[in-house]
Amino acid sequence: MKLKEISLFFFTIFLFISSLQGQNKKEISTREIVNQAYENGQQYMDISTYPGTLLLHGMSEFAILKGNEASLIKVVDALAKFGTGDIKAAGNFISYEAGGSGSAYLAWKGATTKLDNQVAAAAEKMMKEQKRSTDGLMTIKTMSHQIFIDVTFAVTPYLLYSGLKFNKPEYIDYAVFQTLESFRILKDEKTGLIHQGRGFQGEGKISEDNWSRGNGWGAFALAILVRDLPESHPKRQVVVELAKQFFSSILKYQDKQGLWHQEMSDPTSYIETSGSGIFLYGLGIMIEKGLMDKKYMKNLSLGLRSYLDYISPEGSVSNTCIGCLCPGKGTKEDYKNRKWELNDYHAFGPVVLAYTQALKMGFEEIKPLHKSGFYVPVDSTKIPRTYVTPARGVDLSWENDRIGFRVYGGPTVREKVRSGVDIWAKSVDYPILDKWYKLNAEGKDYHTDRGEGCDFYHMAKNLGCGGLAIMIDGKPYSSETYDSFKILQNQKNKIAFEVMYQTWNVPGLKIEEQKKVEMLLGTNLFKVTNILKSDQNQEVTVAIGLTTYGKQEVFQNKKLGVLSVWEKMDTIHGSLGTAVLINPKNFAGYTRIGADEFILMKVKTNVPFSYYAGAGWNKNKFFTSKGDWEKYILVESKKIKF
Repeated sequence: MKLKEISLFFFTIFLFISSLQGQNKKEISTREIVNQAYENGQQYMDISTYPGTLLLHGMSEFAILKGNEASLIKVVDALAKFGTGDIKAAGNFISYEAGGSGSAYLAWKGATTKLDNQVAAAAEKMMKEQKRSTDGLMTIKTMSHQIFIDVTFAVTPYLLYSGLKFNKPEYIDYAVFQTLESFRILKDEKTGLIHQGRGFQGEGKISEDNWSRGNGWGAFALAILVRDLPESHPKRQVVVELAKQFFSSILKYQDKQGLWHQEMSDPTSYIETSGSGIFLYGLGIMIEKGLMDKKYMKNLSLGLRSYLDYISPEGSVSNTCIGCLCPGKGTKEDYKNRKWELNDYHAFGPVVLAYTQALKMGFEEIKPLHKSGFYVPVDSTKIPRTYVTPARGVDLSWENDRIGFRVYGGPTVREKVRSGVDIWAKSVDYPILDKWYKLNAEGKDYHTDRGEGCDFYHMAKNLGCGGLAIMIDGKPYSSETYDSFKILQNQKNKIAFEVMYQTWNVPGLKIEEQKKVEMLLGTNLFKVTNILKSDQNQEVTVAIGLTTYGKQEVFQNKKLGVLSVWEKMDTIHGSLGTAVLINPKNFAGYTRIGADEFILMKVKTNVPFSYYAGAGWNKNKFFTSKGDWEKYILVESKKIKF
């Protein structure tokens, strides 16, 4: 290489590094952060749910800041829809019927009179009708001895501001009681933090956690009390002392990046952003009120900068724990194992709260610690990728840019399904699993096509798309739902996982199935590598099935080891192609039993064997006809390796 070329090469590298450093040094408008979080929050969540009311509270505080008049109009209009019934509140607390604490806050501040009636009505109803626990704490109507710290978020701010607005001291007193008594019961004397709940693992038993967002809910209620409870209130000093102790304890667990972990006392757990955001909001209030030394401004600043590393330029928010209420046995390990999701609906309210408080304290612009979105795995949920995720406690689902599948686990669903493979037909190339599960949890079931596809493949106890059975005397014996799973790889271009089927009644044979599934981007097929574990080494016949619905067109090619089905499902859902591809050396025939078409294989126990299975939908751009599907399968059969 000539000297001139070498110089040009190193100059190019210098420019590239300089550009990265420039990105890292770029300051971001705090107002833009808030506005984008609000817009994204409305996109990724149902505003009628409790995370929606947290988002609206944050925007209510933002909207009354100077220069945010347009935001005030928007948030008041949104909150007023709760009063008119245009938005029907979802959740267990009567405060949600008025839009949550944001409505009461704006009414108290005199920012609008449009919300007064709904705030007054819900507050009165709440005091009269909200279920109380045996301790006198407000709780869910189905509970009595069970309490959880999350409730302070729904009760304390709303009743405080309603009491201040309408001169109802009993509301204020109860707001204080709800938080002080919850902290008293749930306090962890060892850490100075709080546990999430009591009674979910047995009456009187307190969970062992120091969960990030659980402590965040407590921090939210306590910070609002310490900021807005009148100085004349008889419990004012008790609240102040508790807040000083609690936020001092929180600071002990702030990590070097300035954020907090899912299990706060365990730095090996992941950084959790929703709790972190609420802590920053509360810490800002404590400093602003002069209740914590100004030296902690550096902690606040570091946290705000680091938070941006988990918020992409497009506004996606990473590392937010999914919904969580005293999981499993309530151990720290149970909380550590609770996964996080990109753009979970709990993600956005804390962003608005943290950066609104930052604005109040003069942070007009904030420089990311590394760069915006540094830790966000996928900056946009519209980017095609492969993905595998557990869900609902019984599902293990996977997808790529063309199609999605799931298998079922555990004993609770065994009356309805077995070890078959379900299909989720999608017409878009971006990930849909998290979104559909979230919508389903909100009452918008994933059996309805909302422009992206849906689950219309009802396999029941059949084998679905590529489920396996052992054939004995012409009868297929499939296992029950899986007993355990392990995700091996979950990357943009490939997923891999193992599932174990140990509950299996096969005449004369004690057997378990270890199934490894792999899938790449850009294909309609997934690869299965199986080991049938047994105390006997012997040859068996296995049947790989495709479930049909009475209108199937079956294609078979034993030389290539292919079984393919094309079937018109109905006028709404169009047509679906399914297929199984095996090593022709193992081919042992075809058969049909009940609703399942089978291709048969000769295999040996305790020896790995492989096959491929998959599906294609005619509402996806790749297939419009039976001919398209069969052509694709024939081409793939000559490319794949077993």
